[in-house]
Amino acid sequence: MSLRLRLALGYAILFLIVLAMLEVALYVILRGALEDEIDKALRDRAMQVERALLISGNDDLSSARLTSDIFVLSPTSPSDELTSPGIHLRVLTLDGQTIAASSNTAARFPNDSAAFERAVQGRSVTDTTEIGGTTVRVLYRPLRLGGQVQAVVQLGESMRTTERTLAEMRSLLLVGGAVAVVSGLAGGWWLTRQSLRPVQRLTETVAGIAQTGEFNRRVPEPDVHDEIGRLALTFNDLLDRLQLLLDRQRALVADTSHELRNPLMVLRGNLELLGHDLPASDRTEATTESLEEVDRMTRLVGDLLFLADADSDSAIQHADVALEALVAAIAEDAVLIATRDDGMREIVLEANDPIVVHGDPARLRQLIWNLVENAVRYTPAGGTVTLALRLHGPVAELTVSDTGIGIPPEHLPHIFERFYRVDTSRSRALGGTGLGLSIVRQIAEAHGGQVRVRSTVGEGSTFTVALPVVG
Repeated sequence: MSLRLRLALGYAILFLIVLAMLEVALYVILRGALEDEIDKALRDRAMQVERALLISGNDDLSSARLTSDIFVLSPTSPSDELTSPGIHLRVLTLDGQTIAASSNTAARFPNDSAAFERAVQGRSVTDTTEIGGTTVRVLYRPLRLGGQVQAVVQLGESMRTTERTLAEMRSLLLVGGAVAVVSGLAGGWWLTRQSLRPVQRLTETVAGIAQTGEFNRRVPEPDVHDEIGRLALTFNDLLDRLQLLLDRQRALVADTSHELRNPLMVLRGNLELLGHDLPASDRTEATTESLEEVDRMTRLVGDLLFLADADSDSAIQHADVALEALVAAIAEDAVLIATRDDGMREIVLEANDPIVVHGDPARLRQLIWNLVENAVRYTPAGGTVTLALRLHGPVAELTVSDTGIGIPPEHLPHIFERFYRVDTSRSRALGGTGLGLSIVRQIAEAHGGQVRVRSTVGEGSTFTVALPVVG
C-alpha cells in the first residue's frame, strides 16, 4: 500500500470517527431537546388542571365535573388518538383508582406503582411506556387542593411525531455521513497527492542522480520553505558534501598516483641498472637511492593511512597528556636533524609551561614533530627554529617559528590541503610528502583545537596550534 493511499485512508478514517462523534452528539442533543419539549408541555398542562380546580373554588373531584369543566377531549376515534398530537390526561385517587380520563388512551395508561407512590408523596415523576406499540411519555404529578395532595394527575403524550423526526434525522445523518466520508476520502486522496507531489519530484531527481552518477546536479528547491523545502535543502547539502568528498577522493587518487610514480620510476631504473655489470660504487649508489625511495613511499603510505583513519575518527585515543614533556623531548630530538650538508640550524625552546591536555600522546607528538621538521626543512643554514608552549586561560598555545624562506600570501589558504606544495620541485628535493601540514590540521581538529599560520616571504613563518587544556 502506497504512502499516498495510507494517508488518504487515515484521513478518511479520522474524519469518519470525528463525524460519527458529532452526529451522535447532535442526535442525543436533539432527542433530549424534543423530550424536554414534551415534558414541558406535560408540566404546563398539569399546572393548568391544578389552577382550574383552584379557580373553581371547590374540591369537587367527581368524574362528571372533571370531564365537563377541565378536560379537553381527544378525538373520539381511539385509532386516531396516538397518531394525532395531543396530551392525554387521567386523574387517579390516592389508592390508584381512576376518577376521570380525557380519552380512551388515557384510560389505558398503565400505572407504574413506583412512580405513582412518589407522586403521592408530593414529587413529580416522568416515565416512558408503551401503549399499543406506541411510545408514550408519561408525567405523574401530585394534585394539591387545600395544601394537601388530594389526587395524582397522570398526563401522557405520544412520541410518534418525535420518533418520526428522530428517524428522519438518523437517515439524514447516515446519508450525509456517507456522502461526507466519500467526499473526505476523495479530498484526502487529492490533498495527499498534491502534498506528496514535491516529494515525488524530489525522489525522481535523487534516483536520477544515483543512477547517472551526476552528483553535480541538485534537487529543485520549492518556493515555500516548509518541511519539503527543508528536506530539499538537506538533500542539496548532502549532495554538496558528497561532491566535495568525491572531488577530494579523485584529487587524492590523482595526487597519490603522481607521488608514487616518481619513486617507482627511480626504483625501476635502479633495478634495471643493478641487472647489469656495474662497478661496486655505482651499485651501492643505486641501492642507496632505491632504499631512500622505498622509505619515502613508506612514509607516504603511512601518512595516507593515518589521514584515512583520522577521517573516520578511529585513529585518536584520549588520555591526559603532559604537553610540556612532549615539547621538551622533540626539542632535543630536533637537534639531530638540524644539521644538514649545508650547515647548522639552531633549535631554541623559548617557553615551556606545564600544561595537561586530553588527547592521544602519539598523535600530539606527530603534530609537534611535523611542524618542527617542516620548519627545519625550509630554514637555511644559520637560521633558527623556535618552539614555545604557553598557557592562555583554558587554551594551550604551541608556536613553532622559523627564519626560513617564508610562504607567499597566495599560497597560505592552501598549505593545509593534502599534497599541496608551494614549490613542487624544492619540496620533493627536500624529501617531503606534501601531507605533513594536512596531518597537523587533522590532529589539531580531532583534539578540539585549530592551527593557523602567518608568514612573510624571506623572513620566515610561524605556525600556532591552540588546544583545550584539562580543566
